[in-house]
Amino acid sequence: MRKWLPTAAVLLTLSLLPGRADAACPVHQDLSDLNRASAGFLGYLETGQSPYYAQQLKSWIGANPPAPLKQRMRAVGIQQVEAGTLRLMQQNTVLLQILSSQGRQAALEGARHMGIFELQSQYGTQVEALPCDQIKEEGFGSKLVAVSASDARQRQQIINAGIAWVSFLVLGGSVLYFLDRIGIRKIRRTKRYPCAVPCVLQAGERTVQGYLVDLSRAGAKVHPNTQCDPSGRVTLRFGGHIMEAQVRWKTADYVGVQFVSEFNFMQLHRLLEEFPMEDGGIREEARLGL
Repeated sequence: MRKWLPTAAVLLTLSLLPGRADAACPVHQDLSDLNRASAGFLGYLETGQSPYYAQQLKSWIGANPPAPLKQRMRAVGIQQVEAGTLRLMQQNTVLLQILSSQGRQAALEGARHMGIFELQSQYGTQVEALPCDQIKEEGFGSKLVAVSASDARQRQQIINAGIAWVSFLVLGGSVLYFLDRIGIRKIRRTKRYPCAVPCVLQAGERTVQGYLVDLSRAGAKVHPNTQCDPSGRVTLRFGGHIMEAQVRWKTADYVGVQFVSEFNFMQLHRLLEEFPMEDGGIREEARLGL
């Protein structure tokens, strides 16, 4: 019943192992998206191809307000590109307005006048080299902040693992307690008590007298006074009770039956007190050593 515990523990442990960290954090990914959208937009201004980059850049700027973006960059230690990011966003916003009001050629002249091509080239080099989730000796990120973030992730993983183990132990203990209670009830229900209860066994048209030599809530062992060969459904009368039963086994001297309806616990113990198994009770039992 408890063999499943080691397997469950192994599966739970494997599920808690941390996976390999991604090469880039979400902030790094967002900055990379800005870099690609800006480069594509400038390419559109020069060639007139792939105009969708203009809408992509406009959507990115609209979804990333400067103030929250600065906080996110500082939280992961990549504030070194903060100035370049804000400047690139500002100049691209101006170019998008020029494109909307004056057309592509005017926006291209404005981009050349502002020097955004050089800014875009430098920014792309810096963004792709950001460390973010991985600690590097050289780079534009803050090593101290990166280490702190890594430690925080490890602490959270340990806390999560501890909570999972406690939950697993509580749940496992509850399940085992429940199963044990079921087992105890079954043992109590089927536990056999030696006794010497006079009975009448009726099997079909034949009726024989005898004794119950042991009794449980679920069945009994009958010792008929005369030879008989009962099978199937039989009726037992003893101690004021009439019990329908099913023959489960038989030998030359005994018949084992299972009651159709189980005995009440109090009824069983009243019978045992009224007909106790004593040393001089059923001598045949003692002689056979049963």
